[in-house]
Amino acid sequence: MTVTSLPGLTLTAVPPPAEPAPLRTDVAVFLGRTTRGPAGEPVRVTGRDDAAGAFGPPDGAAATPYALRGFFENGGRAAWVIRLAGASGTAAADWVLGEVRDGRWLPGGPARGGFRYARYRVVAASPGAWGGRVRVSIRFRASSVAGPPSLTVRVSLPGEPAEVFPDVPPADVERRLAESRLIRLLPAGDPVPAGATEPAGPLTARWELSLTGGTDEPPTPEEYARAIETQAELPEPALVAAPDLAGDLAEPVRTGTVRALLAAAEAAKDRLVLVDVPVRGADAALDWLAGLSTDDVRAAAVYHPWIRVPDAGAPLRTVPPSGHVAGLIARLDAERGAHHTPANAVLLEAVDLAEELPAPQQTRLFTGGVNLLRCAPGQGLGVWGGRTPSAVPGGRYVAHRRLMHVLVRAIRGIAGPLVFDVNGPELRLALVRGVTSVLLDAYRAGALAGDRPEAAFRVRCDEENNPPGGDPGRVVCDVEVLPATPMEFIEIRLVLGQDRGLEVIER
Repeated sequence: MTVTSLPGLTLTAVPPPAEPAPLRTDVAVFLGRTTRGPAGEPVRVTGRDDAAGAFGPPDGAAATPYALRGFFENGGRAAWVIRLAGASGTAAADWVLGEVRDGRWLPGGPARGGFRYARYRVVAASPGAWGGRVRVSIRFRASSVAGPPSLTVRVSLPGEPAEVFPDVPPADVERRLAESRLIRLLPAGDPVPAGATEPAGPLTARWELSLTGGTDEPPTPEEYARAIETQAELPEPALVAAPDLAGDLAEPVRTGTVRALLAAAEAAKDRLVLVDVPVRGADAALDWLAGLSTDDVRAAAVYHPWIRVPDAGAPLRTVPPSGHVAGLIARLDAERGAHHTPANAVLLEAVDLAEELPAPQQTRLFTGGVNLLRCAPGQGLGVWGGRTPSAVPGGRYVAHRRLMHVLVRAIRGIAGPLVFDVNGPELRLALVRGVTSVLLDAYRAGALAGDRPEAAFRVRCDEENNPPGGDPGRVVCDVEVLPATPMEFIEIRLVLGQDRGLEVIER
């Protein structure tokens, strides 16, 4: 298939682009290596083809492309991707049209071309070894049916549709090729002087360019740290995965990076990190998890063992399960709601487990807070468990954490605009009314227990927690909710501070 850019008017019916929605809890963010794509920048993708177009298909070198594919195959609808490329080199090639000297084109340059530069540098659109497979064919004609000189540029990458740009004016070639997914065109050297004599060279010319010099390098710990900060600034993602982390970093840096990711999620109070265990065997997995034993692990859900998935370049490939599980959670969010346990469901695009664990090992992992992936004859691979590794009350169950994330996101939307109001009875009443409306919606959806709303939640913002004589620039609102199962209250404190910010504290 060839993608062409023909002149004229083309009408295509397309759905409007989906705007990021902070209240959604089915959107994931992936931190990891991909075949190509902008490095260090968050990019939103909305399907398997969209992800492959932006970041390339799975090629066996990195886990994140397989995780992305598994996310969308399991029901995910939108994801953010932060590509980590390390010091990867960018492939490039020189495009030399001729030479300009003393305001004149030397013989051999394209006749009546109207080019702005005599030399260009064709570079891959992003770093990576993938760029070394790009081929660019450029054909020049001094005249055509349309009249003026024109170029036809064809950009190809094996295994993907070629890009064709016909009837490109030479003076406009840089702007037109900026539309390419695969290459960019950069001027090399000084521009052709205004009024330079056009060459009397050939009326047609053809250049065949092969890009070289692209390399793949592993991400650094510093790059992971920047990606963690970047994802924390995105309001939409509610699920976080780093599928390549297990293979990119060695201990103890790897564990430190996971801790930083969990700390960022716990600080945000609105997202869950899907942790891939980097070792095999129950005892080794539990020992590794013990190194994460902090209060932040209630922001984590651990799934094990790794899975075997189809691969175009090999019979099967072993990958971490976080991307596939994220897609399953996103699918169940749409079907049931985030307050339901994401378990007892089949993983799609997964053929087998990478490791068969005996029953005693499964028991130890389950009691240690690991959610097992199990293969039942005739039923496929399923998620068996909905816990976090945390022992903190209110932090043991994935459904609880996801419910908290929904409530925190909704309450932020209600309370955030109130930070500029004057501290007084009107502000407190508005805060209580807004938070109560959020909790009533959760109660009616079956997320909270109790035979009436008063038994399911409590909202308090009065003189008891805002005593007279206290800080006039600080308003405290205490919220208690009773999840449907198990029935134990979880308390949240909202603080509107003098810095005009909203702080959410889980107690």
